[in-house]
Amino acid sequence: MKHSYLSFFMIALVALTLVMPSCKNSVKFSATVTAGDDDSTQVDTLWNDSIQHEFFETPFGASRQDVIDNFTKHGFVLLDDMSDDDMLIFGHKGAETYPFGGMQWENLTVYLTNGKFSGISFYTPREDKDSAMKDYDAIVKVLSQKYQLTESQPDSTMYKVTRAYSHTPYIVGVGCYSYDSADGKKCYTSSLDYNDLELGNQPSAEL
Repeated sequence: MKHSYLSFFMIALVALTLVMPSCKNSVKFSATVTAGDDDSTQVDTLWNDSIQHEFFETPFGASRQDVIDNFTKHGFVLLDDMSDDDMLIFGHKGAETYPFGGMQWENLTVYLTNGKFSGISFYTPREDKDSAMKDYDAIVKVLSQKYQLTESQPDSTMYKVTRAYSHTPYIVGVGCYSYDSADGKKCYTSSLDYNDLELGNQPSAEL
């Protein structure tokens, strides 16, 4: 089982067009897991029995509407003007940050594949690389208390990458990288990304 998913384990955090004018509260649009064929970087992969695949009472595979309904019950607000059929961008009622996994986050993005919940990304934009790297170290430290982690080879778009693999279709990764804001300013972040590899790599239902 564990080798059947190796071709899907290359995470590409691709920053696209941003909708906020500065790093503070900026929203990065990214695809968190894509197929890849370079298995050579995973020589010392550590395996976990399972990876979390339910968030705010919503399991991977849930419908778009179930995600919206359940996340709303937990205080999140769907930002309709930023969301589309493949991606749901949520804000949060009240405070600027919200807790998840013992950490505080500013932003939350949900990814959909053919209308089904297939991935989730937690992140906080920073204005400098050092701050983002400190976030990365803090996230990895917390995640290491729950999973056996494998540090992966970063690529040209990322500074550091760590992942937790399992004998299931689920994966969690931490990546530190930069992206450009809507006004052309370089921003930095470290994100915590959970994905369902089976759902996330299904072909689109549309032409």
